[in-house]
Order: sequence, then structure tokens, then C-alpha cells
Amino acid sequence: MTKYETVYILEPSYDEVKAQEVADRVSGWLKDLGAEVVEVQKWGKRRLAYEIRKRRDGVYTMIVWNGGAGMVKEIERRLRLEEDIMRALTTVHVPPEMWQGVPEAEAAAAAEEGDRD
Repeated sequence: MTKYETVYILEPSYDEVKAQEVADRVSGWLKDLGAEVVEVQKWGKRRLAYEIRKRRDGVYTMIVWNGGAGMVKEIERRLRLEEDIMRALTTVHVPPEMWQGVPEAEAAAAAEEGDRD
């Protein structure tokens, strides 16, 4: 089993209760497919990088889960069918300790390279 994270964006009009209902529904789908839901993070309302459906804000939620690769396609299909979900993306979960410090290392390498010129 692989660990995945699914992030989806809801319409900005959703309050905490409605957002929780959607999170429970999506978690239920995952469990029905045989996945194990590890964590649900509600990030709340945030500004979008670009407009989606003429909206500038959205309510973000991330679900971390363990499952098979075939489950990704099905959960993404179900998320696309939900009218109130503006965008959704599933990726392989990379723990923060694996990438923490990478930008500093890249910046140090770039600075070192600049000193040589």
C-alpha cells in the first residue's frame, strides 16, 4: 500500500459544517474502496492562485490515506462528479522530514556556484 494525499477545493460559500460533511463523505468513499484514512486536515478558506469558476477563494481540505494505485483513479473520478468541488488533486505523500531543508541546500549550491563566476 502506498500513502497518498488528496487535496480538494470547495466553493467559498461552504462553512465548517458543510465542509466537514464533504470530508466525511470523501473519507467514506475511500473506506468503501478499501483504503485506510490516516488524517484529515481542514485548511479553511484561502485565496486561490487564479480564478476558478469566477471565484477568487476556496475552502481547502487535505486527506492523507493508504491504498492501492487503482483507488486514485476512482476517487478522482468521484471528486470530479461533485459539483461543489472546484478542483482536486491526488499525489503520493512525501513526509515533511524528507523535503525539509531541500530549498536551503539548493540555495547554498546556487550561491556557491555564483561565487565561482
